[in-house]
Amino acid sequence: MAEMIDRLASEVEAKVNISPNIDFGPGYEPKTSEPIARPLSNMDEVLLWKPGEDEFNVANEVLAKRTESEVARPKTLLCHDMMGGYVDDRFIQGVAKTDCYRFYHWQYIDIFIYFSHHFLTIPPAPWTNAAHKNGTLMLGTFITEWTDGFERCKQILASEETCRKFADKMVALARYYKFDGWLVNVENHIEPEHMPQLLEFVQYLTSEMHKLDPMSKVIWYDSVIQTGKLKWQDMLNDNNRMFFDGCDGIFLNYNWNEQKLKDSVKNAGARPHDVYVGVDIFGRGCFGGGGWNTNKAMEVIRKVDLSAAIFAPGWVFEKHGAAKFIINENRFWSLIESYLHPHGVKQLPLCSNFCQGFGVHGFSSGKKMMNKNWCNLSAQQIQPSFSNKQFEDGAKQKMDRKITDGYSGGGCLSFDGSLDADKTHTFKVLMTDIECTDAILISYSVKTSNQVKTELYLQTAGPEGQIILTDTEDASKADKQTITDYGLHESEKRADMPAAVFAPLMGKSITALKEMSANIPNSNGWVTRYYLLTSKSLGGCPRITEIGLKCSSENEPTIYNVLLGQIKVIDAAQLKDSMTQVTDLTCQDITWSPPIISPNQFEGLVSICITVKWKYAGDASHYDIFVKGVTRSPNENIELSVYEPVFVGRSHSNQFRICHLLVPQKTEKHTLEVMVLPTNKAGFQAPLSSVSTVKVNYS
Repeated sequence: MAEMIDRLASEVEAKVNISPNIDFGPGYEPKTSEPIARPLSNMDEVLLWKPGEDEFNVANEVLAKRTESEVARPKTLLCHDMMGGYVDDRFIQGVAKTDCYRFYHWQYIDIFIYFSHHFLTIPPAPWTNAAHKNGTLMLGTFITEWTDGFERCKQILASEETCRKFADKMVALARYYKFDGWLVNVENHIEPEHMPQLLEFVQYLTSEMHKLDPMSKVIWYDSVIQTGKLKWQDMLNDNNRMFFDGCDGIFLNYNWNEQKLKDSVKNAGARPHDVYVGVDIFGRGCFGGGGWNTNKAMEVIRKVDLSAAIFAPGWVFEKHGAAKFIINENRFWSLIESYLHPHGVKQLPLCSNFCQGFGVHGFSSGKKMMNKNWCNLSAQQIQPSFSNKQFEDGAKQKMDRKITDGYSGGGCLSFDGSLDADKTHTFKVLMTDIECTDAILISYSVKTSNQVKTELYLQTAGPEGQIILTDTEDASKADKQTITDYGLHESEKRADMPAAVFAPLMGKSITALKEMSANIPNSNGWVTRYYLLTSKSLGGCPRITEIGLKCSSENEPTIYNVLLGQIKVIDAAQLKDSMTQVTDLTCQDITWSPPIISPNQFEGLVSICITVKWKYAGDASHYDIFVKGVTRSPNENIELSVYEPVFVGRSHSNQFRICHLLVPQKTEKHTLEVMVLPTNKAGFQAPLSSVSTVKVNYS
């Protein structure tokens, strides 16, 4: 049975009580009790919903700032429609497989809509986290269809009071789950007498969302017209202008032609970029036929300077399968890349291991923490801003990614090339617009093959131009530079170099960093270099506009492979948060069962599920959960000592559900120790030596 435990307890007592599956409610998978995301599928579910029932599905990433064009330009909206929604991505803590649909070209996307055909579609927290990390707005979906939709609309639109009450509930949902607005899709006819209320509903929802968040968006789908008939227009005109005028934009249906788009531009007046032209990648009646010809539709849309609404990007996965998903996904986006407007990173801390949110291992400081397949979009980090299109045709270099090795997360970037002697290959990685004040700490983690020299470069808008962070150390200069308020020395500016070249930190500075964080040491061939640059050494607070890697060979031609595992650019003041541990660690909702897989194989073991919760005073990137007291690893089929801490999962919020962990079934008292180790937004992990723990004593 489930046991509720005192939140302030550092030790809890539990009795093994094997019982049938306990129903924790609709926010949990019935068999495993894993937290899941779900839509609200009927009117009762919406009206009875209240905050606090579904804590696991609350996103934790706030909307990041990113680079924007100084001139107005058309936007790109992406509307998710993957096999009805809520597939593998419904598992908030991730799923133990890699063949899952995921999206990682966020630099091109202004608005992402999580779409399904349920009444109210609430985006799963991992999708919102991934979008927000990249500065992309996340919208849920309101949809009514067919007879059921007609009846629901009658109920909602019965009066001004009822439509406002329902809109208030939608605003409350967005506030609680921390997404940024709604697509309103009414795909059924409306009684003429209810049309004033429908317009009021759209206007009021938009107004209230803007009060909640001025950045929010409410988008109307081109469906019902002013008479109440369901009649798609495939353009903006007098039949649907009333809805366009009442919200933040319109998502046009897909059966348009060029003339309809030209007319839409005229009808939009001063708001042409709020007209999102629908492009169905499945090609259902869409200009150009969708698929690999989606670029034909994009060309026409951009020709008339309208925004685009790309629908069903899961076509790549559904049509062409999981085996070559990354190859096909990159091919698809390369075909329309020239019609998209990329955004770059604008705020600190910038910390990315370039993980796409999946892997066959889990890495930390170059070590394998986990040996099993996994996918969780909350773990996805900032991706490269540039593709291989940056290289000239025939160039002897390419950028790829690797999941069999990594420094942190699920993999790393891989740079390959063939270098002539005394030549350098430059790889653009990140487009940025980072304002540097006072002092910044920069690091990058690499693993190299052959005798290839690697250097990180920063392109700045200041007088120094390009700054090179070299890999060359001079031990005689260790600890000779000015020591800063942050306990680290400034990086040495190499006087023997013609450009602005800085040497990595050494000596006491590296010792100080190791004392601040558990994840400073390297292993398995990885090397991390650190640099502390002040505003003076940067040439007077310049902006960093691009970050990349240089590979060179001094003596002879070289075929090389360089792995880039992480880049960090942080305000040095954030070092003070690296020691912070979690507090108020507690366990609750403990359940017991036989092993759910091959119970006869695990004699003497019992399965335990526990919800672990905590508080954290800092700004966390994630939390690693360890346990001590198990005899079998949950990550691979090997036996362990009960005294050996083992990694069981990573949380991206202040709670984690440990599901079906196998522990010894004892008649005498046994202790399971649970540890939660935070990593802050700057990428520094708190020391393991002072980790917060809670003990579950059971018999």
